Amino acid sequence: MTLVTLWFVNAANPSTVVHQEHKVDRGFARKYLAQLNPAWPLTHIGDFDMTRSATPGVDEFYIGGYPGLSVVQTVIPDLRKLSELPERYRTLVNAADVYASCVVADPETAASTKPGDGGDPASTEVNETFGGFAHWAGGTLKRSFCATQETVFEDTGLPCEFEADFWAGTTEAHGIQLPFIPAELATAAIESWLGFSLTESAPALPVAAFAVDGRPEAKSSEYDGLTHGPSQPEDKVSVYDEEQGYDDYAAPSGASEPSSAEVAKNVLNSLSSGARKGFSATIKGLRGASKKIGDEVRRRSRGN
Repeated sequence: MTLVTLWFVNAANPSTVVHQEHKVDRGFARKYLAQLNPAWPLTHIGDFDMTRSATPGVDEFYIGGYPGLSVVQTVIPDLRKLSELPERYRTLVNAADVYASCVVADPETAASTKPGDGGDPASTEVNETFGGFAHWAGGTLKRSFCATQETVFEDTGLPCEFEADFWAGTTEAHGIQLPFIPAELATAAIESWLGFSLTESAPALPVAAFAVDGRPEAKSSEYDGLTHGPSQPEDKVSVYDEEQGYDDYAAPSGASEPSSAEVAKNVLNSLSSGARKGFSATIKGLRGASKKIGDEVRRRSRGN
């Protein structure tokens, strides 16, 4: 299992963005997943800080949307080359630059590297040294490197400056092993490109977590205090420009039409004074109320 983290960047300085205080935007997460696969049943499983939480499991997504920067983290089975990441994962969000990193989802239980079948290295199982990183600029792949210390799965594009020290040798190597741990290089790549690290001392990255396997939603709606905030600035990286600041639970913009329940309540309240005028007036009022509520229900069922 491969843990993939995608960063969508429009901000000139992503580090400045993450050092600001942000609110969880569940609406952005829902929109991304709904466009990624409309057939998925979405279950909200929590709001929390991504840098201080366990990694997502299979069929789970951690998604954060901030002004000029967004992040999506999930598990993709058997992904060996970031260049083979399904295109929709990285193109649904409009961003000048897309950066990605990958490591094994569970290093403690990662299988030891085993010989392949003599063909494509992708048939080789990965171990805890596996790591990869990639950069797309304007939709074009500029650099992608994915490997274990024993097997290089992908080496596309020109090496970046931050790679120099690793290729010079940062760890003990034997035989045909690379002189570094690819998982460590993947971490260094993101730090170099974004200007911040994802350690426990890093700034908070509030994300909304969703499952797409149809599991029931937890009964408790209390998470960790991270809730929806006001609309974000116009430079927020979003699925669609017209949905900036989308709030998962806010009333639709400009909505003024009362609900059917409110209509019924208003009508019945108006009868209270009529009841004081006598029994016949009350009966007449009830008939009118019934007709009015029925007309309202039929009108809404027709979409008018």
